[in-house]
Amino acid sequence: MKKIFPFLICFLLLSQAILYAVPHALKKIYQKPYSDTGIIIIPFDYKQSALYLPHTFDVIDSVVNFLFKHEGITLSVYGYTHFDEGNDSIQKYLALNRALFVRDYILGRGINEKRLLLVKGMSSVRSVNSDVDKEGHSRNCRAELILRYPPPPPPVIYDRDEDGIPDSTDACAGEFGYAANAGCPDTNAMMIPFENEAAWLANKTYCALDSAVSILKNHPEYTIKIEGHAHRTEGTNIFCNDIAAERAAMVKRYLLSRNIANKRIIAVESFGNTRPINAGKTALQILLNARVQLFFKTN
Repeated sequence: MKKIFPFLICFLLLSQAILYAVPHALKKIYQKPYSDTGIIIIPFDYKQSALYLPHTFDVIDSVVNFLFKHEGITLSVYGYTHFDEGNDSIQKYLALNRALFVRDYILGRGINEKRLLLVKGMSSVRSVNSDVDKEGHSRNCRAELILRYPPPPPPVIYDRDEDGIPDSTDACAGEFGYAANAGCPDTNAMMIPFENEAAWLANKTYCALDSAVSILKNHPEYTIKIEGHAHRTEGTNIFCNDIAAERAAMVKRYLLSRNIANKRIIAVESFGNTRPINAGKTALQILLNARVQLFFKTN
């Protein structure tokens, strides 16, 4: 009677597991979200490592069909035994054979073996993947298919002007801008160009500065704000901050040398490489970011 009892347990649980597995296993597969796992229970007869029940094959076939439709899903197979199915060696052998039987059937149906991450016999070790009674009987005489879902694809973020600000939050989605200005560019700035990785005054810099001096002398009511900028390819963040500050300071010194009163220069700031004016895809675009911006203001 002692030996018959575990057999009856496995037989009764086997019939219940099949009824549970067919409708519910597929439901679990299709409803599981990405980056998650699904478990399918494959019941076996007591002390058997081969499958004979048609409903059990229906479950595995459903899994196989699902795998064919979803190439990104991988799986592992674990075999389990009842503690009364034999000594430790027999249980290890039986659990592994159950896992191997399921593996061979799945591979025989055409699933690529690279999608099988692990095949392992767990002996009578209790599984952690499903509900059990306090005796752990529902873990007996079984294999488990663990399906692992791939992570979801990254969300598509539309950014037409390539300024790194999503169109959904970009107030100027068609113009390259910066986050502090809601994605819009500065529209009232005068550009003072510099050479790449340099803060000295080149010919083009002198020309632009002389134009700024002329404006200030013709409009004595104007004050001016000076902003230094750099491109990220010019160096580290620290270097970009420093060279942008040097450019701004150089422009201030030049304006003072041309008799522009210090009190008319209301601010001198450095923004480093945080406010590019284009995507920097070409050498010319990168060079245009090596600049100082002047903002004329009226009192």
